[in-house]
Amino acid sequence: MGGQDLFYVNPDFIDTVHGELGCITCHGGVNVSSKDEAHDGMEVYPSKADAGSLCVLCHTEVGETFDTAIHYTVLGMRVGLEEFGHPGATTEEGHILQEAFDSTCYKCHSSCGSCHVSRPYVYTGGLHSEHMFTEKPPMDETCFGCHGARTAGEYMGTIGYARDVHYEAGMDCMDCHDVNNFHGTGREEIRKWDVDLPSCMDCHGNVYEDSDIEAHKVHTEDLMNCQVCHSTSNNNCYDCHIQKDTDGSLIAPLGQSRVMFKVALNPEPEGRHPYKYITVRHVPSSSKMLEGIGLEVPNYDNIASWKYSPTHNVQRSTVQNESCDSCHGNEYIFLRESDLEEGTSQANYNMVVSDIP
Repeated sequence: MGGQDLFYVNPDFIDTVHGELGCITCHGGVNVSSKDEAHDGMEVYPSKADAGSLCVLCHTEVGETFDTAIHYTVLGMRVGLEEFGHPGATTEEGHILQEAFDSTCYKCHSSCGSCHVSRPYVYTGGLHSEHMFTEKPPMDETCFGCHGARTAGEYMGTIGYARDVHYEAGMDCMDCHDVNNFHGTGREEIRKWDVDLPSCMDCHGNVYEDSDIEAHKVHTEDLMNCQVCHSTSNNNCYDCHIQKDTDGSLIAPLGQSRVMFKVALNPEPEGRHPYKYITVRHVPSSSKMLEGIGLEVPNYDNIASWKYSPTHNVQRSTVQNESCDSCHGNEYIFLRESDLEEGTSQANYNMVVSDIP
């Protein structure tokens, strides 16, 4: 797709339901022949400003849940940032973290249009299907735009060393993820598991009871997540920090990234993730990440920078499941104290595997 194509409107769009509404119904502006006058007050992204209040005029059911959906609110980012400081800081008028969240984190929020008609504006913007509205957004143009550095990139093989077997079989995100993972449930969503996320056993059955594979029989259901055996290296990010640009605006420069595979102890086994061992990735928090805007991170040592990660590059055969010895006794794949960077959060030590199984 070339740059010009991103703004090309398919002539057939005029005869679609949305095309018959006319441009100004959604985009505003004035219906006159003068280009400058016609574009006066035009909104490029009509659904960006709020939770699809324009779209909800017709799509009522979606509108009832989307205003609390994590894709729209990015509340997980807000809460995650506040955990390092104090609750409410990102909504506190005049607080520097409010500016930091609004100018950096909140850019990632999705609107109806950024999936169903255009690319996400935080990515590159532009139309993904020549202004044709798609009920099922194209994964490589939408999901990848926001999640390409991690899950979608790993799934499609642009990050790491292998494409997910499900991707190679022709499946996309929506084949596993229910629509409420995108449109919301009507409940306030803070973490990604606040929605009904898919499980491997949705399709593969109870492999601990029904499988003929010996490795499935000898490991208990709460010992490890499936990806410990069936995934490969993922993307890990380091050294995120917010600072002021030369014009005084806040920016979050990119830090380092490293592709690796690590299994760690689960510091908080719970209902959805009862496992003792989990696949993890490093997120880019650091003790100095707010130094550029004059803030300390008082709770830094209470929050691990290694996080549970259901990596999206599943393989039937991997380096660690070639044999029992490929995993058991293999120090390289487990999170060790030597893997922790200087100045790491003290919470990371709770995830270190000291005794290799």
